[in-house]
Amino acid sequence: MVLSRDEELSLRLDLSQEGATKLAALAKLRAMRLKNEQRFTAHPWPWLCEAVWTSDPFSGGLHKYPGESVLDPAHGCACQRGGCQNYLHHIVNTWWKEPRTAWPKSRRLLTSWTMIACHEWLARYRAGQVIAFVSRKQGQNDDEGSAELIKRAHFIGQHLPVEVMPRRVEKTWCRLSYPHNGSVILGIAQGADQLRQLAVTAWFGDEFAFWEQAGSTYAASLPSLEGSGGSAGRCTLVSTANPGFFQHLCQDTWQVSRG
Repeated sequence: MVLSRDEELSLRLDLSQEGATKLAALAKLRAMRLKNEQRFTAHPWPWLCEAVWTSDPFSGGLHKYPGESVLDPAHGCACQRGGCQNYLHHIVNTWWKEPRTAWPKSRRLLTSWTMIACHEWLARYRAGQVIAFVSRKQGQNDDEGSAELIKRAHFIGQHLPVEVMPRRVEKTWCRLSYPHNGSVILGIAQGADQLRQLAVTAWFGDEFAFWEQAGSTYAASLPSLEGSGGSAGRCTLVSTANPGFFQHLCQDTWQVSRG
């Protein structure tokens, strides 16, 4: 009599056929998670493409991050060998390589969602990160200001597929904590004192061109950006177009004499 693999496992562990099948499925899932963990830890793009879901207040419901489904390859792009798969891939590759980036955007291009997901990845897969989501105001509820950015990052973590290694994430007001590695994401308002007192390792400024204190907030982040011991902090600025400090940063036309 020839026994199947599940039957052999059942006899060895004194399990029922159903129990052995479940155990084998769990072992297969664990192996898949470990394999994915290695790929996801190495670079944010595979994680965004395979694990991230977003929500759209206009159409409603869950939406899988488009990732590789956007067919717009740039084979000559220098981001990596073979180029970038599309504009989202280029954004993620550039963010991954460059610690300071500023992104003028149009609406409906998923730029903010992409940066929120990249920073959620950073907190999840890099230990000891202190990440600030900064907006014009903190907000008085989860649908305003930086509190809304925290809400979106938490949404991503709460809607990961089963193939992703589960991690406990604790949410309080304007704060996400990652107990497995000590990282944290904070939602704060613009202002020099806000960033200076936190000594952040990375910060994301959304709709930066519309802040009254854009220049002073950016200046306060410079000590973290310059880092110590060869470690540079990360600054990511995103906004729709508006004249002012953000415009000069993007066009490299800012002069100290401007104040």
